[in-house]
Amino acid sequence: MINAFRNSWRLALGLAGSALWLTACSPSYYVLVKPSSGAARWEDGLEVVAAEVDSVDVRLGVASTQGPWLEFAVTVRNRSLRPVLVAPETFYYDAYTAGNPSPLRVTASNPEEAIQALQAQTATQERQATAVPAAEVLSSLSNLVDDLSSKKRKETPEQREAREETFRREQARYEEVRTQNALQAVASRDQLRSLEQTLLRKTTLDPGYVLHGRIRFRRYTDAATRLRVVVPVGGRELAGDFTQTRLLMDGRQLPTAASNPR
Repeated sequence: MINAFRNSWRLALGLAGSALWLTACSPSYYVLVKPSSGAARWEDGLEVVAAEVDSVDVRLGVASTQGPWLEFAVTVRNRSLRPVLVAPETFYYDAYTAGNPSPLRVTASNPEEAIQALQAQTATQERQATAVPAAEVLSSLSNLVDDLSSKKRKETPEQREAREETFRREQARYEEVRTQNALQAVASRDQLRSLEQTLLRKTTLDPGYVLHGRIRFRRYTDAATRLRVVVPVGGRELAGDFTQTRLLMDGRQLPTAASNPR
């Protein structure tokens, strides 16, 4: 059943929380995040900032500002002679707002926790897509008993048709629930595959190897004007600076004091 719906249902945003964020809480502006002036270079169509410490090289570029997430594309190259640990859950950024010298620190989303939660959600939806609830079993048994006792009860044709119509509606409702669970399972499975393929995962990076992936931050700091993204790798912290601007849908810049970070 699940495979039958795979081509008919695709979610662009993934988790239900993301969809709710867009429909119920979407702001009337968007954010433009780019590397600070003079610190950027272009690589494969992406504007990135680079940092290097002890022969470990990091490239950071803005991958997406859509929905509730601020995503950065990260490349880590280990040119040293020792393995280094890359742990995305330790990454963070400091957000600076005009007139406030004290930054707000935001920690990256833990990719393993996100993947494990989605795995559990997908497994539950797949079970529900094929499960037969107790209420459905009781409904079928009740209808069977009524069929067997219909003569004794002198059930009229009209009464029998009404009873069978009620039974058909109940069965259709249970089938609809299974169908919805199947569609949700397909969407969750697709999103799970996407996260597994795109997110930067915790990895011990051996000498001479390169690691690519995305890191995600919750968008709590839209009102900030400067972001300093910090990547702890191999006991050192590499950083990249970015500017952030809020723009109205007509392209005009939103004044700094017009709204607060979410």
